[in-house]
Amino acid sequence: MARNSIIANLIMILLIGGGIWTMFNIQKEVFPQFQLDFVEVNVVYPGAAPAEVEQGILLPVEEAIRGIQGIKEIVSTANEGSGEILIELVAGTDRMKAFQDIDQAVNRIRTFPDDIEQPQVALQSRQRDVMQISLYGNVDITALRNLTERLRNRLLSNDEITQVEIGNVPDYVTHIEIPRHNLRQYNLTLGQVADIVAQSSEDVPAGAVETQSEEILLRMKERKQWAEEFGDITILSSNSGARVTLSEIATITDGFEETGFHGQFNQTPSIDLEIFRIGDQSPLDIEEKVKEIMEDFQLPPGVQYRIDSNRAEDYRERLSLLTENGVLAIIIVLVILTLFLEYRLAFWVMIGMTISFIGGVILLPLIGISINMISMFGFLVVLGIVVDDAIVVGENIYEYRQKGLPFMKAAIKGTKDVSKPVTFSIITTIVAFIPLLFMPGETGKFWQPLPAVVIVILAVSLLEALFILPSHLGHLSEKKKKKKWVLRLEKGQQYFSNGLTRFVDTHYRPFLDKCLKYRYITLSIAVALLLVVGGYGYSDHMGMIMMPEVAADEIEAGVRLPVGTTPDQAAKVAEEITKSTQQMFEDHNLYEAAEGIKTNVRGQNFIDVEIVMLPPDDRDMTAREMIAIWRDNIGDIEGVDQITFEAERGPGGASQAISIDLSHTDVETLERASKAFFERMEAYDNTRDVSDNYNKGKLQYDFKLLPEGRNLGLTSNEVGRQVRDAFYGALAIRQLRGINEIEVRVKLPLEERKNLQNLENFLIRTPDSVEVPLFDVVTVSQREAFTSINRRDGRRVINVGMDVEPSNAVGRVLASINNEVLPQLRADYPGITWTFEGSQADMRESTQSLWSGFSLAMMIMYALLAIAFSSYTQPLIVMTAIPFGVVGAVIGHILLGYDLSIVSLMGVIALSGVVVNDSLIMIDYANKKRKDHSIYESIHEAGLRRFRPILLTTLTTFGGLTPIILETSSQAFHLIPMAISLGFGIVFATSIILVIVPCLYLVLEDAVLYIQKGKTVERKK
Repeated sequence: MARNSIIANLIMILLIGGGIWTMFNIQKEVFPQFQLDFVEVNVVYPGAAPAEVEQGILLPVEEAIRGIQGIKEIVSTANEGSGEILIELVAGTDRMKAFQDIDQAVNRIRTFPDDIEQPQVALQSRQRDVMQISLYGNVDITALRNLTERLRNRLLSNDEITQVEIGNVPDYVTHIEIPRHNLRQYNLTLGQVADIVAQSSEDVPAGAVETQSEEILLRMKERKQWAEEFGDITILSSNSGARVTLSEIATITDGFEETGFHGQFNQTPSIDLEIFRIGDQSPLDIEEKVKEIMEDFQLPPGVQYRIDSNRAEDYRERLSLLTENGVLAIIIVLVILTLFLEYRLAFWVMIGMTISFIGGVILLPLIGISINMISMFGFLVVLGIVVDDAIVVGENIYEYRQKGLPFMKAAIKGTKDVSKPVTFSIITTIVAFIPLLFMPGETGKFWQPLPAVVIVILAVSLLEALFILPSHLGHLSEKKKKKKWVLRLEKGQQYFSNGLTRFVDTHYRPFLDKCLKYRYITLSIAVALLLVVGGYGYSDHMGMIMMPEVAADEIEAGVRLPVGTTPDQAAKVAEEITKSTQQMFEDHNLYEAAEGIKTNVRGQNFIDVEIVMLPPDDRDMTAREMIAIWRDNIGDIEGVDQITFEAERGPGGASQAISIDLSHTDVETLERASKAFFERMEAYDNTRDVSDNYNKGKLQYDFKLLPEGRNLGLTSNEVGRQVRDAFYGALAIRQLRGINEIEVRVKLPLEERKNLQNLENFLIRTPDSVEVPLFDVVTVSQREAFTSINRRDGRRVINVGMDVEPSNAVGRVLASINNEVLPQLRADYPGITWTFEGSQADMRESTQSLWSGFSLAMMIMYALLAIAFSSYTQPLIVMTAIPFGVVGAVIGHILLGYDLSIVSLMGVIALSGVVVNDSLIMIDYANKKRKDHSIYESIHEAGLRRFRPILLTTLTTFGGLTPIILETSSQAFHLIPMAISLGFGIVFATSIILVIVPCLYLVLEDAVLYIQKGKTVERKK
């Protein structure tokens, strides 16, 4: 192909043209889209306590699905009024079949309580959010909700936007409140009124009448939408035509669920709009349309909007990061190549890099990879690696040109000489990245595009280096008349080349001679360095974290209130905490670091207050510094059980450093054990924000029907229903109003259901319409009830979680927990069991997978090298570069102050395929030289001859990664540890390879000669 430039040029044009076309048409998204291996079962049980939900919903569902194949783990939660079962599937399971089996199993359950709503079974899927817009202002929450719905409808009217959801707002409810004396006056119950409302608010299709001219549809149209319409419903009527309407006996209002507090931003009501993309919609296109609409949308006085999150902006910044770092890396690599090689050769090597990048894009859609923030990481990672094969080929051609061969002969001979080692070096690099394709769980699926991009580009670069590059270099011609700048460039390049040659002769040659002469001492020093640095990295001095810390977008104070807190009390505490935080902003001038304060009440006993941070580049305060100030200033707030602080970082948000599930067959023992463990964790110096999900303490009254009640014709179901209707509300109807689902609920006025006296005075109506006091027909016992119950794989669990500061101390804390705390806990509470969940479980699963994949990759690489060298022992020499590369990666993290993380390990595994390339080329050259030279001369000459290409590939790899390593943008934080592992690992490994590989080569030959002849390799005088 080298002689036929047309074929090479056509392939080049095809790769470039196809790549550019694909760039415009490929799917673009913020994060990679992947399927989740979870099935979710949700069952609503209105008014039920968590213990009732556990008994009536969780246990039957767990038992029904227990035998279904493909289930990995079952996590269940019982809350007040609902139960949720989250089923994790084994990776590789047929998701749809598992979902259908679970759905059918749930539908076959016949022991569900009568009052539950239809169970909802669904495959979990990730919604691809693009933007979140918050409307806020000092206006009524109803007016703000109506404005938000108008904005939603306006957004949905655009063809580019297909999914918009309203968040951070309670559900619509039409409240029908009937005083007890009115019910007594008209001999009614709340349930009866609810039934009348339901029957009087229906649209009933009644068929059609066919006339001679047309068909006329018939319809009973009685559906009510608004409070005033419900007020006209007839509750009672007489034969004379007199009637009692609902509005005469009840107060009817359109409103929301009785939450007591609505979401706020900077102490004003706030409602969120979340905008998602569907299918192949582009986040950039959606962002453009949203901003156009917001510019035209008229907001009333006092109402403002803010963009709370913008994934499209993140995508744009990552694309900008790729472009800027790519251009900078190309310039660095081009400068390095120009210094070492002839400028035209350097130019074509860089063109080869461009062809590999653009051409690789063609294959991405074929393997299901889109352009997203992770695949763009892949392009950045491969920047410095992709030119290695072209450099080796180009440098070898350059060497033959220096010896006087014509361009075409130099191109053909130079390429043939290194085609085998270059091919094997690319294959070994690809093999090293393959384990990253098979990391388990969401972490693996999230990072999968990165190794896929690297593998594709490396495969294209091999094609380019062996076929296209030689053709271009072979058709160069010697110019008779050169311009002055060309002559100066060639003179400078020649000067640098001669200087490098002198350095090799005057410094590297004698140093290599000394090392080879005292090779056993040299190896001992290298092994000692390996043990020292490796031991430091493995010890607790560095520590290990799941993911690199990324500048937080938001900081959250999670406030747990005492169990039994009323909505009004929760609202009061939320307002007090918000005011305290607002005062802190003014006292410390925090508006230079943060945008504002968001406040929400989650349920009745949890408040989250969030500080919305400015972008990292626009502030001079870190999230940790902000949290420290917040801790010192929030003070003691009455009515608060616990406050924990955490920073939301990147994808997935915040996650506690350590999370442990405790379990025991006896619930009381579990409670005591979790309390003891909680107290021991709080005593640690490095632990922060220790919390648990044990929420017992809410008082519960249990009723049991007396024989006297049964004698009056009452049943347990009827008594329970009347009590629930009064204090929870009787659901009349659930229907759509516009596009919103609303409930119409009939209940007593708030003042008649907010204290125990109302319960004591409550009257039960018998089937004979006789009213009797509740406590005359039931016995009452009281106990503490859970506000939530958590189960894992059929056992009750209590989770204890905590953060650790500094983050790299997690290993030390975990070691203490495993070796001291948990064994003592088991001794104190026999039968207690535990599992690590959250970040630790993810990290354990990921590291196990990575090391398993790494081991398999090493075996495959060994087999490939054994085939390449036709030797069982020489691959071991080549692979000794790997541990020294790991040493370099550890040193790089130490020098730059980064903690080791899963991303660092991913870089180390990828590094293993890169570092062997240089030693592979050196050993291959030495083997060829042994035909005409002694063993000593062969490896000595290989070290000298391969010094330049090894140095060149190292500098270009490190140069390509340098912009990422030095990047300060938060968009690069997740990638920097991988770049450090690759960059510093290759630099350190190269310095070792140039000395250790020749020494190991001779040591191996020493062993062979000593066994055969009783002597070692000696240098010929």
